[in-house]
Amino acid sequence: MSNASAHAGWDRGQWLVLFAHDLRKPLCRLISGLYTLHDMLTMSDHELLPMVLRIISDSGNDLIQMIDSMPIGDVGAQQPVMRACSLPALVERVLNSWQNAAQRPNVTLVNDLPENPPLLCADESQVLRLLWNLVENAMRYAPNSRVRLTALPEPQIEAGRAFLQIGVLDSGSGVPHELRQRIFDYFFRGSEADSDAIGYGLGLPFCKWMVEQHGGRIWVEDAPGGGAAFWFTLPTCAEAQD
Repeated sequence: MSNASAHAGWDRGQWLVLFAHDLRKPLCRLISGLYTLHDMLTMSDHELLPMVLRIISDSGNDLIQMIDSMPIGDVGAQQPVMRACSLPALVERVLNSWQNAAQRPNVTLVNDLPENPPLLCADESQVLRLLWNLVENAMRYAPNSRVRLTALPEPQIEAGRAFLQIGVLDSGSGVPHELRQRIFDYFFRGSEADSDAIGYGLGLPFCKWMVEQHGGRIWVEDAPGGGAAFWFTLPTCAEAQD
C-alpha cells in the first residue's frame, strides 16, 4: 500500500483540524515568549533576553513554515521537501521551544544524542513538528518523568537505504501492549493524560504519516528502566554500504 493510499481516509476537514492542532504549539510559544519578555523588561532582568527573543523569532518562523506547508490540493498526495538537515540543531530548537513548558513539576528534558550523527535527508519543517509532538506526548502522559531525545550512533540499512533510528524516551508508566498500535490511529487518546493537557489525539497519527512519507517506520516499546520509548527512522544523506 502506498503512503498516500494508507491515509486516503483522511479528508480535508481532518487535515485542517490536524494543522490547527499543530499551529497551536508555535503560537502558544510565541505568546508565552511575549509575556516573558514583558515581565523581563518590567523587572529590568535582561539576562535571558537573547534566548527569549530567539524563541519568539523561531516560533514566528515556524508558524510561517507550517502555513506554507498546509495542503492545498490532494491532501493524500502531499510530499515532503527533502533536504540535508542537522538532527542536533533540530533537537536544540525543540528543547529550547519547550523550555517554559518543561518547568512543570519534575519534568526534565535531556539531549542524549550521540556525537556527530549523520545528516538527515528529510523535510526539516516536518521533522520539527514530529519531535514537538513526541515531546509534547511524553510530557502529557508522563508529566513526572525524564524525557530523553536520543538516536543510535550509526544508521541502519533498510531496503538498500541508510536510515537513522531516533527516539523520544520517558520514564513514565509506559504504553500497554494492547494499545501500541491504536495510539497511532486518528483521534485515539489514552485515558491517563494530564487533565490540564490540551489535545485531541492528533499528534501521533501525524507522526506516523510524516515518518511513512519519508519511507521510515515508527513504533513504541518499553524504555530501559520503565516508561515508553517512541522510536522512528528517517533517511540520512549517507550512502548505503554493501
